[in-house]
Amino acid sequence: MSEPRLGLRERNRARTYAEITEAALDLFERQGFDATTVDQISAAAGISPATFFRYFATKEDVLFTDEEASATELVATVAQRADRSTSSVSALAGPIVAFAEAMPGPTSPNSRRLTQLVMTTPSLAPRSLRIRLRWERDVANQLATEDGLPAPTILHTAVASAAVSCLTSGLRHWPNSSPSALASLVHEAFEHTTS
Repeated sequence: MSEPRLGLRERNRARTYAEITEAALDLFERQGFDATTVDQISAAAGISPATFFRYFATKEDVLFTDEEASATELVATVAQRADRSTSSVSALAGPIVAFAEAMPGPTSPNSRRLTQLVMTTPSLAPRSLRIRLRWERDVANQLATEDGLPAPTILHTAVASAAVSCLTSGLRHWPNSSPSALASLVHEAFEHTTS
C-alpha cells in the first residue's frame, strides 16, 4: 500500500520547515549558535521572523524538534525487547543500540550536524541535560512497570542511568566518526560499562 500523498499546503509547510532548519544549521555552524539571531535565520531562509515563529518557538527548538518523539521511541524500543525478565544494563544494550541505529535515519539527514552543535555548544547543555534526564526517568519508569511496581527502585534508576549514559557517550563521539558509526559507538560504550 502506498503512502498518502501530501497536499500542496503540507508540501509547502514541509519545504519551509526544511529551509528554516538548513539555514539555521548553516548559520550556527559558521558563526556559532549564540551569535546567530532569529532575524538572521529568517533572512537566510527567505521568510519573515513571524513565519519562523510559526514553526519554532525559539532558535533552540530548531535543534530539539524531535524531543518528545525521541523519548517515546526510546521507551517503546526498551519495552519491545525480547528479554524483559531482568533489569540490567546488559539487558538494555540491544534495544538502546537499536534505538541509536534508527536515530540517524533518512528522516533525519541533519542528525550529525545537530548532534555536533548540541554537544559542543555550552549554552545548549541545560536543554540537553533535561532530555537526558527525561530519557533516564522514562526508561526507569518502564522497567518499574515491567516489574509490576508503581515507581522505580534505585535498581531501575541506576540501570536506566547507565544505559542512557552509553547512548549519550556514543552521541558525544559520533560527530568525529563516520556517519554510520553511531550504533557501534553505543555498543562499544555498553561493552566498556558491562565488562
